[in-house]
Amino acid sequence: MIMLRPIVAFKTGHFSCCLILTAATLCPVRPLFSDSDETVQSSHGPVDSQVHWAFSPIQPIQTPPVNTPSWLKNEIDSFILANLEKQGVVPSPEADRATLIRRVYLDLIGLPPEPDDVDSFVKDQHPDAFERLVDQLLASPRYGERWSRIWLDAARYADSDGYEKDRVRPHAWRWRDWVINALNNDIPFDDFTVQQIAGDLLPKSTPLQKVATGFHRNTLINTEGGVDREEDRIKRTVDRANTVSKVWLGITLQCAQCHDHKYDPISQEDYYQFFAFFNNLDEVDIAAPLPEHIASYRQAMIQFERQHEEHLLRLKHYEETQLLNRMRKWESDTRKLQTWHRLKPIRSETRHGSQLHSEPDHAIFVTSDNKQSERYRIYVQVPLEAITAFRLEVLPDKRLPSDGPGLAPNGNFVLTHFRVSIENPKDPSSWTPLKIRSASADFSQDNRPVSAAVEPASDNGWAIHPQVGMPHSAIFHLSAPVPHESNMAVKIELEHALHSNHNLGKFRISATDATLPVPSTLPERSLGDIFNKPFEQRSEKQQSTLIDYFKTTDPTWQQLKNAVTNSLEQKPVNPDTLIKAQTIRETPTPRQTHIHIRGDFLNQGNPVKAQTPSVLPALQIQGQVANRLDLAEWLTSAQNPLTSRVIANRHWQHFFGQGIVTSEDDFGTQGTKPSHPALLDWLANRFSSQGWSFKELCRSIVLSATYRQSSQSRPDVTERDPYNTWLARQNRLRVEAEIIRDMALRASGLLYLKLGGESVRPPQPADIASLGFQGSVKWPTSKGRQQHRRGLYTFFQRTVPYPMLLTFDAADSNLSCTRRDRSNTSLQALTLWNDPVFFEAAQFLAGRMARFTESHGPATVKDRIRFGFQLCLTRKPLEPELDLLNQLYLDQLQQFKHDHKTAQTIVGNHLSTENTLETSRMAAFIAVARTLFNTDEFITRD
Repeated sequence: MIMLRPIVAFKTGHFSCCLILTAATLCPVRPLFSDSDETVQSSHGPVDSQVHWAFSPIQPIQTPPVNTPSWLKNEIDSFILANLEKQGVVPSPEADRATLIRRVYLDLIGLPPEPDDVDSFVKDQHPDAFERLVDQLLASPRYGERWSRIWLDAARYADSDGYEKDRVRPHAWRWRDWVINALNNDIPFDDFTVQQIAGDLLPKSTPLQKVATGFHRNTLINTEGGVDREEDRIKRTVDRANTVSKVWLGITLQCAQCHDHKYDPISQEDYYQFFAFFNNLDEVDIAAPLPEHIASYRQAMIQFERQHEEHLLRLKHYEETQLLNRMRKWESDTRKLQTWHRLKPIRSETRHGSQLHSEPDHAIFVTSDNKQSERYRIYVQVPLEAITAFRLEVLPDKRLPSDGPGLAPNGNFVLTHFRVSIENPKDPSSWTPLKIRSASADFSQDNRPVSAAVEPASDNGWAIHPQVGMPHSAIFHLSAPVPHESNMAVKIELEHALHSNHNLGKFRISATDATLPVPSTLPERSLGDIFNKPFEQRSEKQQSTLIDYFKTTDPTWQQLKNAVTNSLEQKPVNPDTLIKAQTIRETPTPRQTHIHIRGDFLNQGNPVKAQTPSVLPALQIQGQVANRLDLAEWLTSAQNPLTSRVIANRHWQHFFGQGIVTSEDDFGTQGTKPSHPALLDWLANRFSSQGWSFKELCRSIVLSATYRQSSQSRPDVTERDPYNTWLARQNRLRVEAEIIRDMALRASGLLYLKLGGESVRPPQPADIASLGFQGSVKWPTSKGRQQHRRGLYTFFQRTVPYPMLLTFDAADSNLSCTRRDRSNTSLQALTLWNDPVFFEAAQFLAGRMARFTESHGPATVKDRIRFGFQLCLTRKPLEPELDLLNQLYLDQLQQFKHDHKTAQTIVGNHLSTENTLETSRMAAFIAVARTLFNTDEFITRD
């Protein structure tokens, strides 16, 4: 049955096209290749003599002869010129020097040159001037930033998970840093491949090699409720298989997920054999601090250890020289004080039915469903003739949540009121409240002081988090000693009215008749024998026990001990706990991979083992079964004809706007044939045989005469070669979204060139983040210079991406992107004109123009405009252009002189002056700067 398909509109380059999908473009069952003279057999078996060009081995290529060898700069030009001569076309002249330096700057480091750089290059007449410039740019750390963006697109990098909740990935940037450094260090592409595909499987794998496997962690992950976790894992595995095949092999392997490929010799079995390489992955985050973080931590630890040792020595010195004498004085002063008397409950009652159990040591253990705020009421008799204070001990217990002493899940409690009443001797049915003067405790939670428990109308209470799971005590001081008869009962109430489940779980109550003021601690009755025994009669253990107790009462010891404790709190945090990297590893128990019938993971077919597509050279296996390390080495092996072709073609694409194979992600039979097949194989062979160097590949291309040509239109060639496939000239290209922003910041002087690090959030419209799921997306604007980092470091939230990037066709990071579209819309012009980032850049560019001075004397308005023009467009303006911009300045100046309020608004607080004329002039320069940003030439690499 024939199905009708809709019309699909798309754009490519400067042309808009419509593709009508008809029955002829559907996927009928047909021979594997559309070209009748091309057949392919599995290279695991016999290889047919006529194979599809992309699957055929790469042979050594000789450069073709040309009639005009003087035009050649290197071997690349021979292939281009030979074809041009065949077509009867001469190449374009070399671009002027200002254009050439801007072109190579943007292509290699993604930033425009400064006017001084341009002037220096234009004046340098040495034959190797351009070559030295290229080497300088390739050595720049900005090279790794510019080219990592291309790899991040292919790797579908983002800083969030995707899907509805789109949770933040706080450590995603760590892999991005690895890519930047790898490219700057020009690690060979085969190593670059192995570390990302299987760095964890390398012998004695280093942390950095494991960080590299973050390539696989860039998949979307669904954390929504009700998601089938196995289904989501399968989706991530499918994405990994599809991405690797697309990025390294340039084939549409994903077309065989549900059935045999309709056009290429790839079966569904081939697909799931390839899928099996990634079916045994576990996702794990590892410690991955950067070298500078480790160095900073070690330096901080040296300082910390020195300071901490000083505090320890002070404490030790005090203990050895003064503590014992102070304890003896304390003993003398304290002998008249009696010890705390633990009070045995006579009876108890609660408001909501909790059970209070008295234990042998007079502690009270609570059993409760803990669903409501409780009030405990305990009746005791106090064996003292007078009472001066009560002590409440809250006690840990293994039977309590988090060991207590509270019943809350975290072991905490909130005591809102501590009340004491004494029985009226004349009327046993009535009670007289005792007035509590103050309260003190050995520890109180922040904002939960013990004093709140004795305030009459407090809506707060005493709590002890985070010091749960340990004993604490609170002293409640009476306003005056209360005379007491031994047969009089005392009623104590503990109220928990703030949280329904924050009741006490175990506690004990004591009383004392010590002379006021009562010390925060007094010896327990169990210490009485030691306390009252003469010093010389105490055993060593008894003396040690009493000293340990005294330390808790000695303010000097406590101060020194607190200094030690506070010092420990200042201990530097090990960056291992703060900076992680998202990596992968093999599962302990391998999973069995099956073919998924019609792509349904629940409908499993025959089992398969990890293997590469049968149409390609055989995989060499090092162990008993194939693994990702075998796959990674196979991808860049000399026998694999695809990878070097695909990568070389993709580099060519970024320098000329289109690849030698324009279907850069489809080298199969339905892809386009190479425009210069011999050149492609020469580049691929050179790339693989000369160390797999990215930089050498770039260097070869940009030093060619082909690359250096002018991009001026060629009416004599356009009709015959409308897409400039012959490369009789260079192509004009709109630069990528991130580079557009970088250029504006560079021209304004705002660009902050810090290398690597976490993603940043530059200003964006306030309502953008609200588009995220239920307000879960937050966009805290970065502070200070962080706002002005390169676009590469802009935080990428998959569900609500930074709008400026999408406006200029940035990849959406949901799937691997090996070539960005280039559109031309009015929204782009509005963004350049009104976006806060570009407006701020225009303000600061205007400031640079206004401050500009000529070396030989004061600068005129035209001089300042000329300087701003060079900052934005590299070249010097033609006189008509300069006159036009000067007239714009004068018109705007006249308008702002009559509308000072608008002028002040445009200039902003950071540039505004009290001088009305100066403010008007600055506003006029801003108008010129905004105009320069909004030119086609500004966002175009010529």
